[in-house]
Amino acid sequence: MSDDRLVPSPVFVLSPIRSGSTLLRCLLGSHSKVHAPHELHLGGLNVTVADEFTELATSTLGLGRQDLEHLLWDRLLHRQLTQAGKNVLVEKSPGNVFIWRRITECWPDARYIVLRRHPVAIADSIRRAGDANDLAEAAVTVDKFASALDEAAANLPTSVSVTYEQLTADPEATCKALCEYIGIPWEPAMLDYGRHDHGPFVYGIGDWSPQIASGQIQSATPPPPDADIPPLLSSWCEKWGYTP
Repeated sequence: MSDDRLVPSPVFVLSPIRSGSTLLRCLLGSHSKVHAPHELHLGGLNVTVADEFTELATSTLGLGRQDLEHLLWDRLLHRQLTQAGKNVLVEKSPGNVFIWRRITECWPDARYIVLRRHPVAIADSIRRAGDANDLAEAAVTVDKFASALDEAAANLPTSVSVTYEQLTADPEATCKALCEYIGIPWEPAMLDYGRHDHGPFVYGIGDWSPQIASGQIQSATPPPPDADIPPLLSSWCEKWGYTP
């Protein structure tokens, strides 16, 4: 239940990989009231009940393994928020799209930012990052994330949607809208994220490219020409409004 949580209403960014979530978390984390750490990969933090006596002890408390994991997740977020001395925590692991039901169970009062990007640009970024041999292979990953994201977005109790293209083209207006959703005042210093410490930019916990490390908001990389769109992504381009 939400009244059991040390962090009752965290903010979760739900997005595919290579969609600009690291830039978004850096902008939000540059706010004086927001802590946006690197990807925490909560879905991989599991609790093992090692024997029958431990199971008896926890079940007598009314706690199953999933309940214990939720306590661990919440405590981790609380630790990070307390150390940062801030009020709002933003968590942006792309894997959150696959555990959104668990997140809503753990934090019934959580808030969500749904981040999308041109599907072909995502696939191209995956390819350029070395995580796929070509666009067709990358398209399989995009399809998996996009399907989970749209399912989550259709069922979340509350959320706000934004695109990477909006974020890079008009970061001030986009960040103002996100601040309003979160319930915090807009701060111009958010746009100068390079002046703040956002931790290491390394593979596995966020973007590691020179572009994000530059500390400056840069224009979104355009997708390859329409002729290069893999058939698997054509429907996603249409669904998400990225049609010619």
